[in-house]
Amino acid sequence: MADKTYEAIVIGGGPGGYPAAIRLAQLGVKTLCVEKEHWGGVCLNWGCIPSKALIAASGLAHRIAHAQHMGISVQGLKVDVPKMQEWKDGIVKKLTGGVQQLIKGNGGELMLGTAKLVAKDEVEVTTPDGKKERIKATKAIVIATGTQVVRIPGFEPDGKQVITAKEAVSLQEAPKRMAIIGGGVIGMELGMVYQKLGTQVTVVEMMDQILVGTDKDVVKVVEKAFTKGDNPATVLTKAKAVSLDKSKKGVSLTVEVGGQAQIIECDTVLVAVGFKP
Repeated sequence: MADKTYEAIVIGGGPGGYPAAIRLAQLGVKTLCVEKEHWGGVCLNWGCIPSKALIAASGLAHRIAHAQHMGISVQGLKVDVPKMQEWKDGIVKKLTGGVQQLIKGNGGELMLGTAKLVAKDEVEVTTPDGKKERIKATKAIVIATGTQVVRIPGFEPDGKQVITAKEAVSLQEAPKRMAIIGGGVIGMELGMVYQKLGTQVTVVEMMDQILVGTDKDVVKVVEKAFTKGDNPATVLTKAKAVSLDKSKKGVSLTVEVGGQAQIIECDTVLVAVGFKP
């Protein structure tokens, strides 16, 4: 027997779920939105928003450091990465809080926990403290559970030497050397952030270009900006990550380029090969 009853239950508080919950509530439907971990999902917490914030901050530091030709010279410019992360976290907190307020402000209700379908009109939610509640929906259950990071066998993240975008947007210092497996939007955005903070970046992309699916003229502009300047990055296309070896000194990443093995020595490997449902 259900502990609570709503007209609609939305499972997932990310970019798919929270707009649905807001609109349902606006239409007068008694709605509950259940989120497993972070309101706002990947985009607001460790995707679009934090990456854009870090791009803005690192880009500003880079422009200031290279503005002598404009008659602007700054002595002793220092980038405080933990402070930068604190600023970014403030933006994320404000926006995720806004998501919750939008749902509640329109008459919807929120619940933090893991939802599981137990019937066509009923879910069981396990809250963070382990309590279980059965909740019935009289009209609809909307499943908006988003995606998860694609994991490559042999390249499992450990949160330190091998990381995903989730850890990459929260690093407390810029690594000296970073290898990025995947030259898509995620890999390129985060690669540019750390390149501007002084990291030696190498991107390993299986396809014949970075940013697959993007206009080739746009790709040329991005790649030129990425591989030129005082801290040029390296882009390897038609390259496959084969294996990695971790030690106290760092990570040795073996890649295959044109049938030849090549070893990339780095401190951090970012696996950015996309997401799956």
